[in-house]
Amino acid sequence: MKSLIYGYGKTGKSFARFLESKKQKFDIFDDNLPKYSKKIDFKKYDQILCSPGVPKNIFEKIRNINKNVLTDLDIFFQEDNSIKIGITGTNRKSTTAFHLYQLFEKFDPANLIGNIGNPMLDCINTKKYSIIELSSFQLDKMTINRLDFGILLNVETDHLDYHGNFESYKLAKERILDAKKSISYEDNPYDLFEWITGQKSSEINLKNLPYRFQHISKKIINDSKSTNYHALSYAVKRANEIYLNDGYVLIVCGSPKKEEFRKIDIKGPDQIYIFGKHAEEIDKCINNKNKKVFKELYDVANHLNKHNQENVLFSPGYPSGDDFSNFEERGVAFNKIFGRLNEN
Repeated sequence: MKSLIYGYGKTGKSFARFLESKKQKFDIFDDNLPKYSKKIDFKKYDQILCSPGVPKNIFEKIRNINKNVLTDLDIFFQEDNSIKIGITGTNRKSTTAFHLYQLFEKFDPANLIGNIGNPMLDCINTKKYSIIELSSFQLDKMTINRLDFGILLNVETDHLDYHGNFESYKLAKERILDAKKSISYEDNPYDLFEWITGQKSSEINLKNLPYRFQHISKKIINDSKSTNYHALSYAVKRANEIYLNDGYVLIVCGSPKKEEFRKIDIKGPDQIYIFGKHAEEIDKCINNKNKKVFKELYDVANHLNKHNQENVLFSPGYPSGDDFSNFEERGVAFNKIFGRLNEN
């Protein structure tokens, strides 16, 4: 058998390790890597292993040529014997998965895999339970749902650049409900733990992931994981309660393309500061009189310092675009700059 790995990022490399462990031959194709971008005849391969981030139209084109197109999730279903718990949602899927993982650590240790943690194919048959964070891309490409438990946290407009419309996105998310057992709109980790195991978990001090409404000081919040309007709205609502009558500044950035440049109203912050390469595009999207555009994050920090503005919510509301590689890099940059500001 000979396979083709389509896309050679984190998932693609896990495909390679898996195939090597099986002593199976394979080729690699990745448009973004000159070494692996030579023209390919898809028909000559027994199977094509596709990374979840491959655009929908390209994935469907490949599948029309070669019917045996699989994702890492498909292979994990075939090879792994653990009890599989899938979690998806527009927001809070990483936090819910991480909190549930901590509860299982006190019960029967689980793997935390998928969009969070280690690649699935590196964790085959290593733990009794697998907690799998699943994106709409993964669910859309999934061949058959073989989850034991499927959890749908919420569905709001997102990833329209991939799915084309909200209905298509919603249908992809709802594929998780084809699991053996499923539940919707429940994100309390203790309730989910009891639903899965039939046992109550003792209350513990759950740790949070970084850049999810992270307080880097009493007055400064880093919510870099906010990559859509609904995450931004949630953060603003919480900030309005926290800062109450003290007032605060909201900092946003990123590319509004994924949100289709939708017009949004933001109520609560005293000022909205916009920075980065997409600042002018964002400025046109936000309906608020008290906004100001900056070139760099450093410029925002200097302006805040100069005007003694201490209460800050960094909740970008958009994917990183051309400003940063991802929300993690963005979160690190914010902590680095505003950590110094806090020290001063």
